[in-house]
Amino acid sequence: MPSDRIKHPTPAEAFELAANHAALLRGLFLDPRYKYAQDPTPTFIKPNLDETPSGLYFVADFVQQTYIEYVVPFLPAGATRKCKAIANPWAWNDPNYEWEWEWDDQTSTLKDKDGNAIEFPKLSERDAVKKIGDVVTRGFLARKIILENSTDIKARLMVGGQPFDFGKEAEEAVKKTYA
Repeated sequence: MPSDRIKHPTPAEAFELAANHAALLRGLFLDPRYKYAQDPTPTFIKPNLDETPSGLYFVADFVQQTYIEYVVPFLPAGATRKCKAIANPWAWNDPNYEWEWEWDDQTSTLKDKDGNAIEFPKLSERDAVKKIGDVVTRGFLARKIILENSTDIKARLMVGGQPFDFGKEAEEAVKKTYA
């Protein structure tokens, strides 16, 4: 946010926040060390908790909950299933998935296939400030865990006590998502 005051994001800010979170989720859930009990689909995943490193599982789940609870409410209903840039990792990764909406950078609007602008919801200022505040707080924790667990004992404890390398993709995505 450009000002010092936390406020409701504009549609462009909400979309950027969502796109950054979606990229971070891809870095975590599509990590080859993340194992699934069955092949994931755009609508259903079942992790294999015995084979997925606990640190990776817990951080992916934490970031996913942040996305669902605190970022998605700023998006039009169904946006994460209709627009690839903000989609869940499994829909994003499915070459046969059909996308209905696309972000237009020039006009800062989300558009359907016919070029019609999709309206973004407007939360109350109080709800918006609370959600953005929660994104910032949770983002601080996710960033610390992903970037500092090898050097900070508190961050390491949050991934099970052993250092965990989340990989360059997740590290770059968390830096962008939680600048």
